Amino acid sequence: MNKIDITLKTKLSQKLLITPQMKQSLNILQLPIMELNQELNTILENNPVLEEVNVKEDMDNYNDTEIDNYIKELQKVEWESFFNEDDYKIYIADDSEDINFEKFVSKKPDLYSHLLFQLKISGLKDDEYRIGEFIIGNLTENGYFRLDIDEASENLGVDKDKFLKVLKKVQEFEPSGIAARDLKECLLIQLKDFEILEIDFYFITRLLEDFELELIEGKYDKIIDKLDIDEDYLKFLLSIVRKLDPKPGLKFSENTQYIIPDVYVYKTRDGLEVKLNEEHTPSIKLNSYYLKILKSNSLDEKTKSYIEDKIKNALWVIKSLNQRKKAILKVAEFIVNHQKDFFLNGDTKLKPLKLKEVSDATGLHESTVSRVTSNKYLACEYGVFEIKTFFVKGIETGEGTISIEEIKNQIKEIIDNEDKKKPLSDEKIVEILSKKGIKVARRTVAKYRDELGIPSSSKRKNK
Repeated sequence: MNKIDITLKTKLSQKLLITPQMKQSLNILQLPIMELNQELNTILENNPVLEEVNVKEDMDNYNDTEIDNYIKELQKVEWESFFNEDDYKIYIADDSEDINFEKFVSKKPDLYSHLLFQLKISGLKDDEYRIGEFIIGNLTENGYFRLDIDEASENLGVDKDKFLKVLKKVQEFEPSGIAARDLKECLLIQLKDFEILEIDFYFITRLLEDFELELIEGKYDKIIDKLDIDEDYLKFLLSIVRKLDPKPGLKFSENTQYIIPDVYVYKTRDGLEVKLNEEHTPSIKLNSYYLKILKSNSLDEKTKSYIEDKIKNALWVIKSLNQRKKAILKVAEFIVNHQKDFFLNGDTKLKPLKLKEVSDATGLHESTVSRVTSNKYLACEYGVFEIKTFFVKGIETGEGTISIEEIKNQIKEIIDNEDKKKPLSDEKIVEILSKKGIKVARRTVAKYRDELGIPSSSKRKNK
């Protein structure tokens, strides 16, 4: 029987350990504004050493020197690298009183308000405006107009043809597919807005009008046989149909959760300015009372240890909040400057931008940039956008980086201008792009063409 060898050995190894303080700091960094405010309220409830500051009234009584001196006593060797600059002293939230918040959308409008605004700028007057208002006021939650046309026009005392004319006008409003009388009409309206090829529109119309039952039952072989198309083309047509919204009005439902922007961008005389949305974020500081009693010799070890732990946690929170503010502003300011054409002019052609570029420019780690931009929103006069929207993939060319969106636009433009009797192959499109300094593979062109909803050259050919 073998003996069990019990020995002591030392082993050197490196491990990354995330302390509770570091975990809390990372959490504060990545929380969106509303969740951060909830987190801070919880922290204030659980840590008596932290107190909320009324900046306008209480800051005059803030004894910075006393707190500063005691913190110096509190610092131990393992904390020396933590304390730098003034990050640990106090966190003051920006109330942003100089921002004109009326320039930003405070909440998403309901469907009626959204459509009524479009009606007011549509040019319709008198009876036509009254008909339009009636139609908008009688839409279902999903955005459909289900009333009988004959009865509706009779009740309003207007001609049926005039009623239908106004209905068609309202159906041109956003969201696409609104005020349709049934699902089929709703989807067909959206197809027109998709600007797809006439041949594709024809076949999809046939699918919706003549093969509704076959589509529901999945009898695709019967559809292929009757329309005389191949299976791949049917899959392509169905992929377009799946992109349509059968309930266009539902996105304006009252159950929609409104987005609270973390950052505001607005124009000034000097250009663009970025401000954090800290309207409801409390300003916090250390409570000097606990620092005073900690100095006294009357405390038992357990109480003293408890207060010290709470003070250290408070310092982490304050520092984390200040670092969060600096990081978000650094990243947001760089993004706004990089995409300034959009913020100044509403230009939809965003420039290519990667996390690494922001990281290099701001001195922040890529993981920090990712946390700063994840699930956070930016508001400007053109709307509210997720910050990650402004990270645009690009491809290196001889003349610099070009966005994938721009490459797709180039492909669409080339195909739009081709000879429909001799449509261009993907290989030929690659050659044309190459002459423009854009070098992409044939499979890449095929992928982007599919994403644009454009069929292959064989299916684009007009016989």
